[in-house]
Amino acid sequence: MSLAPETELYFESLGKEIEKNYSIARLARAKGLDPKDEVEVPLALTMAAKVVRLIATIYSQLDREDIINRILELEKQYGALETSVSLKIAEEIAQEKYCKFENQMQAMDAGIRVGFAYTTLGVVSSPIEGYTGIKTEKTQKGETYIKAYFSGPIRSAGTTAAGIGVLIIDYIRQLFGFARYDPTEQEAKRTVTELYDYHERINNLQYLPTEQEAFFIGKNMPIQITGEPTEKREVSNFKNLSRIETDFIRGGFCLIIGEGLAQKAKKILRLLKGAQKNGFQIKDWEWLEEYVELHEKRDTGKTDSSPTYIKDLVAGRPVFGHPGKGFRFRYGRSRVAGFSAASIHPATMAITDNFIATGTQLKIEKPTKGCCITPCDLIDGPIVKLENDSVKKLSSYEEAKKLYKDIKEIIYLGDILFPLGDVMNRNSVLIKPGYVEEWWNLELEKAGGKIKDYYNVTLEESIELSQKYSIPLHPSYIFYWTQINYEEFLGFADWFNHSRISDEKLLFPFNSSEKQRFQLGKRALELLGIPHEIHIENVILNEIDTKALLINLGFDKYSCELNLDFDFKSETQALEVINKLSKFKIKDKAGEFIGSRMGRPEKAKLRKLTGSPNVLFPVGKEGGKLRSVNAALEIGYVHGDFPFYYCDSCKKETIYRVCEICSQRTSEKHFCNLCKREMDGICQIHQKQNKFKNTKIDIKHYLDKSRQKLNYLKTDIPELIKGIRGTSSENHNIEDLIKGILRAKYHLCVNKDGTIRYDMTELPISHFKPKEIEVSVEKLRELGYTQDCLREELINDEQILELKPHDIIIPCNSECGDEKADNVFINVAKFLDELLIKLYNLPSFYNIKKREDLVGQLGVCMAPHNCAGVICRIIGFSKVQGLLASPYMHAAMRRDCDGDEAAMMLLLDVLINFSRAFLPSHRGGTQDAPLVLNGKIYAREVDDQILDFELVNNYPLDLYEKAEQKFHSSEIKIEMVKQRIGRGEDPYINTGFTHDTDNFNQGATCSSYKTLPTMKEKVFSQMLLCTKLRSVDQSDVARLIIERHFMKDLKGNLRKFTQQNFRCGKCNEIFRRPPLNGKCTNCGNPKLIFTISYGSIIKYLEPALDLTKNFNVPPYIKQDLELTKRYIESIFGKETEKQESIEKWF
Repeated sequence: MSLAPETELYFESLGKEIEKNYSIARLARAKGLDPKDEVEVPLALTMAAKVVRLIATIYSQLDREDIINRILELEKQYGALETSVSLKIAEEIAQEKYCKFENQMQAMDAGIRVGFAYTTLGVVSSPIEGYTGIKTEKTQKGETYIKAYFSGPIRSAGTTAAGIGVLIIDYIRQLFGFARYDPTEQEAKRTVTELYDYHERINNLQYLPTEQEAFFIGKNMPIQITGEPTEKREVSNFKNLSRIETDFIRGGFCLIIGEGLAQKAKKILRLLKGAQKNGFQIKDWEWLEEYVELHEKRDTGKTDSSPTYIKDLVAGRPVFGHPGKGFRFRYGRSRVAGFSAASIHPATMAITDNFIATGTQLKIEKPTKGCCITPCDLIDGPIVKLENDSVKKLSSYEEAKKLYKDIKEIIYLGDILFPLGDVMNRNSVLIKPGYVEEWWNLELEKAGGKIKDYYNVTLEESIELSQKYSIPLHPSYIFYWTQINYEEFLGFADWFNHSRISDEKLLFPFNSSEKQRFQLGKRALELLGIPHEIHIENVILNEIDTKALLINLGFDKYSCELNLDFDFKSETQALEVINKLSKFKIKDKAGEFIGSRMGRPEKAKLRKLTGSPNVLFPVGKEGGKLRSVNAALEIGYVHGDFPFYYCDSCKKETIYRVCEICSQRTSEKHFCNLCKREMDGICQIHQKQNKFKNTKIDIKHYLDKSRQKLNYLKTDIPELIKGIRGTSSENHNIEDLIKGILRAKYHLCVNKDGTIRYDMTELPISHFKPKEIEVSVEKLRELGYTQDCLREELINDEQILELKPHDIIIPCNSECGDEKADNVFINVAKFLDELLIKLYNLPSFYNIKKREDLVGQLGVCMAPHNCAGVICRIIGFSKVQGLLASPYMHAAMRRDCDGDEAAMMLLLDVLINFSRAFLPSHRGGTQDAPLVLNGKIYAREVDDQILDFELVNNYPLDLYEKAEQKFHSSEIKIEMVKQRIGRGEDPYINTGFTHDTDNFNQGATCSSYKTLPTMKEKVFSQMLLCTKLRSVDQSDVARLIIERHFMKDLKGNLRKFTQQNFRCGKCNEIFRRPPLNGKCTNCGNPKLIFTISYGSIIKYLEPALDLTKNFNVPPYIKQDLELTKRYIESIFGKETEKQESIEKWF
């Protein structure tokens, strides 16, 4: 792929900055103050390097350039991301072509892991945590076959990759001559039982195969899929099977069978055939074709009365439209949309009472399951009816916010702007859009006409162009004719025939005696979306809407008699009648509407572990409820597991690798728990040793030495330094207390791996204006932004610039009360600078004095469950609650923008403070840890969803014409990333967008779901909005809130109350049952309290009862709720009457 000179220069400058960070980190690490003397996060500039270095964390002998180069060769031979590459590199490593292993099984295991890692792009921990190994077992005939073990973290691989992982294992099995697995009838039935037990009792599977499908897979698998137990619940049947080690539910097994093989069988079959065409002799999978046929004929089972997107409704998160209602669908991509994000008008955000803000996730009816929302002010906003029965079209966020309390009905929510690339990526049928300005312009251009600003066309221009070029009337001057029925049209016609024109305005009679008669006509006028005012005894249209309506109805001049004469049968559509009456072609303005509900709210906040620790230093029970180092200091010691070192100079034991007294290197000691002896190496008697021991340490000594090294007075030490209860890593490694003091000073919290993270909702952006990111033009020019997207010199802050692939814009919004990203990272930079000076005796690195100094600094972006970070560069600040980054950045993290979140860390923080030694030793411990860094994004080496990211400035007319006829989206051809890559061109430049917006910071930036303090207020606001929305069935929403949320919570908490533990109010010791003497056995405190309170059980009872009173919910739900209420009262008694202020009732 050939990159443009500007792109090459960008990657080159990025590489130099990365090396600067690595250089200072190497110097710091060499001091020996961390668990290892070298930086523990290797840099990988290709996907092949990421893959190899990830698996090298298990098999160090694999970290070889020849393996990396071989993967690159195979990519040239078979194509990037091809299954054949995974199979071939797995084969060669298993055959020990590059390095040796202890035995054949280990070699096979290493090969499988590398092949699997290639399939998952080398960015998730599934190849090292989700796939846990292979073993051998005997068939019923005594032959040796392979068992493959999987655990819960396999979920992060993705469904297709998980299935391919199984294929790789079986290919290696065949190469080494192992027998095929011969499942018994009982083992196949265990597959069915375990899948259904997991789905019904543990977690919903994305796809639950039918019993017939599950049995078919269980009976035909050529290798045995198994795994360690992940749940405490046993399977309900088919226990004590000799070749299945456990009777407990195995999460990894269920995910592989259900979400991997069963759900993605068709795709796996296609990839299998592709590999076979490339010469790979993979047998024993002929059954997969038969399974696909079975899968396609499957019985869909019971139907649910609630659509998928709506049935998992959460209280406090509104429904914005039932199926076929809600947002008007419109094709297009704004500068902050695409890659599963869609845009709405800022005014629409306001009339949802700010429940929808930038970054809020919507669950939608079609064409995808969900999307994040961003603003675009070029599309249509909402049309609302006010309390005085006037109808207004809202065009600004401020106006809509001001009018919300006066809104009686939201007639139309407005447009949702959906990128065509996302529709095509989901392999969806085209959705019919309403007639919009860009469609009209394409028809004008086709007819040979041209106009500069087709969004702002006057009525006179529209008439002239329609007459000259025989094109439909401009969308601004047509109405929602398809939204009124036969009776409403007749009522409107009757009312129109009684209207008159005065001062070029159309006046409809509407006095008290005429309101009832013309009720249908008034409703029709509202549904047509025609703005109008109520004035004394008339409904008045303004001059432009008057002219437009008259032209729609076939009238030329004001002077003519207003009398509609038409032939309208009940089966005829109103739009057909209008096209017969009008001299111009009138198109369907409505198109299709799509239903939606609120999903997750937007997020931008500092990540905090349980207890919000400042340092990975155990304080045990001595730290008290707050896990405070200061509290432990008062006791004088901490008892726990600590690393074990010895200083030869001071002749003293210590917990640090460098002596806190003399600053000399210490020697590592070992401790045998069985002998209770300290030693230098392995215990000769038991052949075991620990690199830690359970001991008491003098916390005052270590804190005083840290204070002295920092040159702090006692008064300089923060009043609260929070540690952790205990370490969970293999060798119980700890951080230096100095790091905790400094983090506490700068109000920072540590993550499990030693880094400081800021979590954000992922949002896409392809273009920005300097004014939007609050950075000067001069600073942007320094960063390489010398030209705008039109290739003109950057001179002002209104020009539109194309975002570079590693660059990000961080959120700086204080509206939600969370820490702003700029403040957090300024503090992180100050923390690191003081750490370099005081602990490592090195010069400061960042020297930040003002916010703009953050611009140009490097960070690491990482999505949850990943184990590879991506280098990023801060270029600005936004007012939204989300990480604005290039779609390439999101794809590099194997995420899209449908509601996912990612974390960001400063690069130097990762390089100095991250250590694998801090990670938990339990299964899944390496998930969400930056084991490797991606220093250069290659468009062909990221998640393949990026291939369908569109690069156009407008869509073809063909799209709209075919969408009208409901063609499949694959019929449309537009320029996408895959075409650019296919031609070997630079995909990072000349990316277009179809709809501009003045400022992506406009609109709601914090969802009211986050600002409303109680669930009662959230539900009240949710239902108030529902009563205003024409697109929502209020009673159905009330039913779903009670049925899907409140009742489950009430009954679940009631059940947990009877099974709960008890907690000491002083030291937090947990008891399964209270001690007989009623006192804590740990500290003697007599105050033992419930872990589940009465308040947590009944918190949803009152809101649920209110819903049943105010809305028409089914009798069954009312009765079920009443019975639950009585059951609660039978346990706790009825609530006594309480005195309340009289003000509550007024």
